[in-house]
Amino acid sequence: MTSAANKPIPIEPIHTHPKRVALVIGNSRYNIGNLKNPEHDAQAVKNALTALGFEVDYFTNLDQKSMVQQVFDFYHHKASLSDLRLIYFAGHGVQFEGRNYLIPTDANLGLPSEIPHTGFMLDELRRSLDGLQQGASIIILDTCRVTLCPVGQCRGVMGSLGLSNERKSSGTLIAYSTGPGQLASDNAENGHSLYTQILLELIPTPGQPVEKLFRKLTEEVFQRSGGLQKPEFVDGLMGAEICLKTGPLKQCPSE
Repeated sequence: MTSAANKPIPIEPIHTHPKRVALVIGNSRYNIGNLKNPEHDAQAVKNALTALGFEVDYFTNLDQKSMVQQVFDFYHHKASLSDLRLIYFAGHGVQFEGRNYLIPTDANLGLPSEIPHTGFMLDELRRSLDGLQQGASIIILDTCRVTLCPVGQCRGVMGSLGLSNERKSSGTLIAYSTGPGQLASDNAENGHSLYTQILLELIPTPGQPVEKLFRKLTEEVFQRSGGLQKPEFVDGLMGAEICLKTGPLKQCPSE
């Protein structure tokens, strides 16, 4: 007869939730001049994603060495183990010789030939995310995409973040705050850029698939800017719909 002390303990099933992780970067204080809102934008996005259950790595004003290190750590220690990863970047972004770069605070934009050495290659990050075997990735870029831009007045100073490589993306949605050749206003008097302000309004909506979220975001920015700014996104997601917040009837579950 088995004593009570030796009775096996029933094993309850372990219910695990998909891991949701985010990397949020806001670069404002550039050696070529400051932007007004990326730090505020990044802080607000970080708070919004935390409220939605994301584990968020949050940084501002990263130089190249720090940016490479933080993205490396995020990818290997969190993104590669997660089911949903989101990357948000506010600041300068450029394209040079057909490759897209996010710009650290210490980048030398006065010499275009130095961009590959001082910028952070977006295309390489996207390819790495595409290579993950599980889950989905979302990249949100609040940058300008113009050829030339007055320093400090918009998010981008040269080049134009392109779509050619991203159209081959598989498993990653990439969202741009504006279209090719267009400005993305820093909206300096209102605390947040127009794009991020509307993003913050929309992301808490329950039961909203991310594809619908970015379509709505595009429409709202276009209308509120009077047609001067039209965001776009490249949807490489596959499989079931993804929501950042589960709907009231448990539709499009986020967990």
